[in-house]
Parts: sequence; C-alpha cells; structure tokens
Amino acid sequence: MGCCAGEGEPLNDQENGSAVTVLGVMGAIALAVGLIHLGAVLTPVPVSLPWNPIALGIGLMRGTPWPPAASWLLGVEALLVIVALGWWGTRTPSRTSSAARRMSPGGKMRPAMEEDRLTEAARLHPDAEGIGPGLTIGYTGDTGTKAVIQGWRECSAHVWGTGRGKTTTQVVRHATEAPGPYLMTSNKVDGVAEVIAARSETGTVWLFDPQRIWRDSHRPAMIFNPLSVVTDTISAGEVASIFETSSAPGAGSGRGDAQFDSQGRDFLSWCLLAAAKSDGTMRDVLHWVSGADFLEPAGLLERAGHPGPAAALKGMGDQPEDTRGSVAASAQRMASALVHDELVAWSTPTPGVPMFDPARFVTGKDTLILLSQDAAGSGAAFVSTLVYAVFTAAQQAARRAGGRLTVPLVADLDEVGNVVKLKQLPEWYSFFGSMGIVVSAYFQTKGQGVAMLERTGWDTLWSAAAVKVYGGGSDDDAFLGSLSKVIGQYDAKVRSSSTSKNGSSRSVQTQRRDIMSVSQLSELPVNRAWVKTSNGGGTIVRTVPWFRDKTLNTRIGPTVERIKTGKTS
Repeated sequence: MGCCAGEGEPLNDQENGSAVTVLGVMGAIALAVGLIHLGAVLTPVPVSLPWNPIALGIGLMRGTPWPPAASWLLGVEALLVIVALGWWGTRTPSRTSSAARRMSPGGKMRPAMEEDRLTEAARLHPDAEGIGPGLTIGYTGDTGTKAVIQGWRECSAHVWGTGRGKTTTQVVRHATEAPGPYLMTSNKVDGVAEVIAARSETGTVWLFDPQRIWRDSHRPAMIFNPLSVVTDTISAGEVASIFETSSAPGAGSGRGDAQFDSQGRDFLSWCLLAAAKSDGTMRDVLHWVSGADFLEPAGLLERAGHPGPAAALKGMGDQPEDTRGSVAASAQRMASALVHDELVAWSTPTPGVPMFDPARFVTGKDTLILLSQDAAGSGAAFVSTLVYAVFTAAQQAARRAGGRLTVPLVADLDEVGNVVKLKQLPEWYSFFGSMGIVVSAYFQTKGQGVAMLERTGWDTLWSAAAVKVYGGGSDDDAFLGSLSKVIGQYDAKVRSSSTSKNGSSRSVQTQRRDIMSVSQLSELPVNRAWVKTSNGGGTIVRTVPWFRDKTLNTRIGPTVERIKTGKTS
C-alpha cells in the first residue's frame, strides 16, 4: 500500500518560497552584524570587531567583549523577525500574480506598456499636442506601478459583472486621459459627476438626458436633430434601422414578418429622407407614419430630386388596404420613440438651447455624455443615432486628414447593451482603430452582447477587438471556459512520495494545468482584471478606482464634490 504527499503543488512555487527564505535569513544575519557594530559605537568595547559574520561569531564565543547596547538592539530585531515570520506564515499567496507570470513570458506585454505606447503615439499622431501613451486599463503585479495601456489605434471589448468597478477604474480614468473629443454613454448617474469634473476645463460638456437621469429639468440641455445625419437613401436606411432595433420589441430578431418589416423600414426611411430634404422635423415623420400618409412625403421627395424613393412610397400607397395597413403598423412600431414628446423635444430647435454639431465635436476637445434607460419612453433610439452621427462625422474627418484623426476620438460605451443599439458596431471595430477612433464597449455579460448583436455580431466584435478585458463577476461557464483556453496551460512539476514494505520513494512528475481555471476566473478578486492584447500578450492587472489614485483624486476630487453638492442642494 502506498500514499502520496505534496501532490498538487508545483515545485517552482515551492522553490520561489525557499529562495525568499534563504534571502531573508541572510538579510537577518547581515542586519545582526550591523546592529552589533552599532552597539559597539553606542557602548564602546576595547577591541575592534570584525565585519565577517563567521569571524565575529567565533570571536564572541572565545570571549571577545560584548557591547551592552547590542543586546537591546538585537532584541528589537528578534521581535521584528518574529512578526515578519508570523505574517509570512499566515499570508494568502496571490494566485493572480502567479497566473500573470505564466501568461506572458518573454516580454510579450512590453508593446502595451508606457514606453512603447509613447513611441507609438508620437508616430501615429505627430501633430497632437501633449498626447499621452493611451488609455490605462490597470497595473502589473499586486503593488506595481507599470501600466498596461490601450493604444490610440485599438478598440477594446469589456465584460464586467455588476459592481466590479468598470466606471470608477476605466471610464473616469479614460475621461482624464482623452487628448481630444470624449464620448460617454450610460444608463445611470454613476460616473457623470466625475466625467464632468475631469472634462470641465477641456471644452464644452454636452449632456443628452431626455429621461432626466441626471438633470431634473424638462427643458433640453442641448438639441440634436437626427435628420441632420440623413443626407441620402443610405443614411436614411441606417437611421431607420437604428430606430427599428432600438424602439421595436423583437425587431431584428427574426420574430417579425419579413415582408412587412422590410417595407415598414423602407416607409420610415423615406419619411426620414423627405423630412430632411424639406427642412421638416421628427414630428413630421411621426405625422406621416401614424397617419399612413404615403403621398405627402412622396411629393416632397419628388421635388427634392429623389424619384426612386418617391415611386416606392406611391407603390406602397397603391397596395391593398390590408397590406398597406400592415406596412404602416410596422413603421409605426419602429418609430414608437417619436410618440414621446420629451424625447422629440431634444431634437427640435429651441431658442436659447445650443445645437450639437457632430462634425465640430470630432475635431475639438468637447465632451458628450449620453444617458438613457430601457423603460417607457426609452431614449435609446436617439442616443444610438447620436453615436452613429458622431462616428460618421469622425470617419469623414479622418479621411479628410489623410486617413487618421489628428487627435484621437475616445468613446467609452458604458452599459452599451442597454443604451446603444448599433448593429454596425462589430464591423466598425475592424477598422476604427486605424482611423484614430478609439472605442471601448462595456458589457455586463457575454449574453448581453449576444442579445444586442446576435451571436455572429458578438463573435465578430470580440474577435476584432484589439484589446479584450474581463473584469470578473461572471458565472457563464461557456464564456469563462473559452477564456481559460485562450489563457492556456503550463507544465506543473509535482512531487509525490510513496511508502511500502520495501521502503519509501519520491518522484517528480510533470502535469499540464490551466493557468486559470473556470472557477478561478469566476472568483477573480475585486480590482483585478484579465487583459489580452493584439500582439498575443495577456496578463492579470490591478485596476485602481480613481478615488484611490492620489493624482486623480487631487485633480478632480474637490470638483466632483462641488458638482454633487450643487446638484443635491
């Protein structure tokens, strides 16, 4: 009969502990020698004491005079050693630190560190004044200060469970690091005061908040007219699709009628185009769609030089009554956001309320905060159209600048699954980075991303993201299993021993083990995140909330308090 001991503990971890112990003993001996000599200074003895610890020990044993002061000095050292040994014996080893060491040997993370990122930034944006290395994700090691950074040509995809600190560790920090225009979306007040504080001296802060999540006022703080984006049949179709996805339950999920949904979307598209070409408003679009009026927008399109959409509208109006009614019902469902006067008010020019210009925004240093919640009167259709408008303007500005924005646009799409309904997002991820449009999309779960983008869209976005971040808090076995496979395995050398009637034996075996198992990823400590970069490097970083960062807290903390106090007073 045999038994095994020590199984499951990789030898390299044990050897690391042994090395630390040896260094600790050597340090304690060196300190003791120094303290004995200090004691001889405080209470002199008639002989010169050697510095060699062996010679000193032999001499003391043979009667070399002992400095009295050394007794209490060594007593203090002994007490400190006892305390240190007690702490060392009861400490909890950091599994994430061990995992991080195994993930990226050979300096694979170096391209994502500050020195390389600064070189890259200077090359990509030579005319951007005072541009930093990029957007900080976290820091290496349990106490390290070396930052892992998302560069200015990279888009990132994030999965952070509820309460894991994505806003305090990522969004607020990025707002302080963005060198040019900055866009933030959210469905709650968390982070709003902090972003306003971080950006208040950079430029104008625009706040789109029709559901009064932050502002307790019925008067719009800004005006954005979705029709300003509608310039041709293609853009009209894009905006109609956004309204379909945002405002219609089940739209785009395959549960509707393909014929009527398609014609309903076209009806809404041509109404949007007719209003845009005739200086109309979103109220005109609602009037035509609600009244199933095909002829008036058709006439406006004819006069504006768009005979194709005009003919299509007339053809819809000539269909049998039942068919015509079904097409109108589909369009009405897609345009349901226009029923809410509170939303439409933010799209209608109003004296004294500034008009937001996407083209001007992407070439300046302003801030745009977009707030919306999934509820009756959801502003997701307007928010999504506004994000679409900003990204469209950014692409146009990048092309005019030779293919890349002079100063990067930073967009943190926080709560993207609840706020931004853009099916184009995965496609954009494949080329936005090369244009200096730096987008970070934050999901609470992979399921939320699949619900928003469908499975193919999610897979495309996650694959196209140059930086992938998991901030913990998930119990999705399939998702965590895929991360575990990507992180990889290592060779664990395991010592085993056995005894029998013939004696005992010891052996060392090599086992393949996951660097991070599903359970370890599920239980990732707070303020830790896994990061994967485009060059193949991956690691565990320590994320730091802005209020625990001395520099950031000094910079924006007092302003945050003033904003919050002023809001509640």
